[in-house]
Amino acid sequence: MTKLTIRGAYGETNFGDDLLMCVFENYFLTEFDDLQLNFVGENSNYVDLLLTKGKYMQSSFVADWEIYGGGTQFFAFQSKNETSLKQKVLFAINNPKAIKERIKKILVKDKYDEAKVAFLGFGIGPFYENYEAILHAKEKTSKANFVGVRDEVSYSYCTEWNIPAILGADVVFSSYFNKPDILKSTHSSGKIKIGIIVRDWDWEKSGNSYINNLLEFYKNYSDAEFQFIVFAPSRDKEWIAKLKNENVLLWDPQKYSIKSFLDELNKFDGFISARYHGAIVASLLNKPVICVEIEPKLRILTEQVKEIKLWKKPFDVKDLADLVNQLDFNVDYTDSLNERKANADYMLLEFKKIFHEIG
Repeated sequence: MTKLTIRGAYGETNFGDDLLMCVFENYFLTEFDDLQLNFVGENSNYVDLLLTKGKYMQSSFVADWEIYGGGTQFFAFQSKNETSLKQKVLFAINNPKAIKERIKKILVKDKYDEAKVAFLGFGIGPFYENYEAILHAKEKTSKANFVGVRDEVSYSYCTEWNIPAILGADVVFSSYFNKPDILKSTHSSGKIKIGIIVRDWDWEKSGNSYINNLLEFYKNYSDAEFQFIVFAPSRDKEWIAKLKNENVLLWDPQKYSIKSFLDELNKFDGFISARYHGAIVASLLNKPVICVEIEPKLRILTEQVKEIKLWKKPFDVKDLADLVNQLDFNVDYTDSLNERKANADYMLLEFKKIFHEIG
């Protein structure tokens, strides 16, 4: 029996990462026989509610394969010399798992080289000339037995570093995501219902500036019904504070399953999303969506799925109103999503070949 550890930002009350975890579990259970799965993320008391056969945070688990499962694994938003003490503290607060991993590597032998390694559907960058972060990413990926990236920018890094890689897609686009039937909503108010998926953004000022402009738009735009959606309540504390008097849909894995939360999202007519997986899920539910360009991966997504609109920096309120007015509630994502699905499936099935070749 082969033992796989799948690492990601799982168990951090972030719906996008928890969805990734469940898609990966479905992939491995569907395509492989005789596996033991151990998912590794933040210590959490809810992840077992989401998994079917996989285990979570098994301390004595010795893996034959270390799988880095989706997400943005390597990035830096400022060069090292520009990183303030405040930003370092914020990083430590918002990324306790990363800090624990760094401490662990100091205290004990890093087991990275003791197992075969694969990166599946992950993103690289941006780095903003942080050469230490670039060297770290290059070193880690160069040691891997398989590298499958989710977008062209990440693929270009691998090409530049002479690292063989498969250009895939985010695995939520794959055949292993069990999406609900498309639901066309009707509302007694007669207004369209738009979900606003928000996130805190402490990495850099230009992305963070969307918050006040979005709130101004929300207060002044009267031709739609809005509801805020928080994918990561334990992380997005600034937004939670701002929305204390609002009707908010929160990802609560003690209350919702993945399916039932998707059913809640399915009730909206369209979305404005500052979260990457919020926009992906919206497109898979065949809802029109506007990405908020708080970071490059949201812009990259609009280049991959051209039907997705982009609210660009510096986040002009009138521009957002124009984008909402232009939403196509009969949007047809078929061609774009078929391409994303084909790329994601190809990457995952290529890994399956390598897995069986090298054991």
